[in-house]
Amino acid sequence: MSRLNSSLKELKENFSDRPFSTNEAVDLLRKYKNYPKGTVYWILYELVNKNLLIRLGRGIYAFPDDPSLKSSNISLNARFTVSDKVTVEALSGNMSSAREKLNAKGIDFMFTGPSVLTRFHHYMSWRYIHLVYVSRGSGEHSVKTLRDSGFTAFLNPNKREVVTLLDSIEGKDLFIVREFSELRGNVDGRASIERALVDTYFEATRRRIPYSEVEVGRILANAFREENIDITHFLKLAERRGIRAELEIIVKAILPSYSLPSWPMVKHVEKVLQGIRE
Repeated sequence: MSRLNSSLKELKENFSDRPFSTNEAVDLLRKYKNYPKGTVYWILYELVNKNLLIRLGRGIYAFPDDPSLKSSNISLNARFTVSDKVTVEALSGNMSSAREKLNAKGIDFMFTGPSVLTRFHHYMSWRYIHLVYVSRGSGEHSVKTLRDSGFTAFLNPNKREVVTLLDSIEGKDLFIVREFSELRGNVDGRASIERALVDTYFEATRRRIPYSEVEVGRILANAFREENIDITHFLKLAERRGIRAELEIIVKAILPSYSLPSWPMVKHVEKVLQGIRE
């Protein structure tokens, strides 16, 4: 029996009736198969690609015939394939509602950052930091619109302020509004994958949000493995944020055969590369 099939059998015997986490899979296959973490990540990735497993979100998986998936109580933040013909996208309820409120006011906005990339995360989160980029001059109006609708929103806080806010609003999502002169990569109020990846890298490595740089590396690696990323567009967006050389190093680490210049290592890249190499 192949490594993939034997792992599938082991996972089904233990998790056929409920969702399970990446860590649970790692512990199980390490115990019974002596597989290292990297091998388990590859197995999960291949099982999802073959539609033998569903990726529900940040490091959470289930089998297609899992009875718990039929429960109306499940609320997930990810895109997952139920069959070859049906794709379901379950968005954060708070994000969807906030988008409706901003749309109703005619505000030009774009949700971006980690909360737009949930299906590439390794770990689930029960609340989110939502980055909302808006057209320059509409920041105050956007914050007021969100606050009037019951959301916790602030204009352009720094990392220290974000940490303080998270401590004081335990259990709630936080909406961070930032103004931009243009919203390239905006698709119906959400950033394209390329734009969201660039913004997530920038916000985390420049200490604008309290988000793990290692997890950013995992997100980048997962996105490049699972999606057909437009690298030219990705690097153009990076150039506009002044980080093209850094993200060329990232692309080269994920896709060694891709033709790009060689750059010396820079401080912002090192921790992100840790996540990519796991």
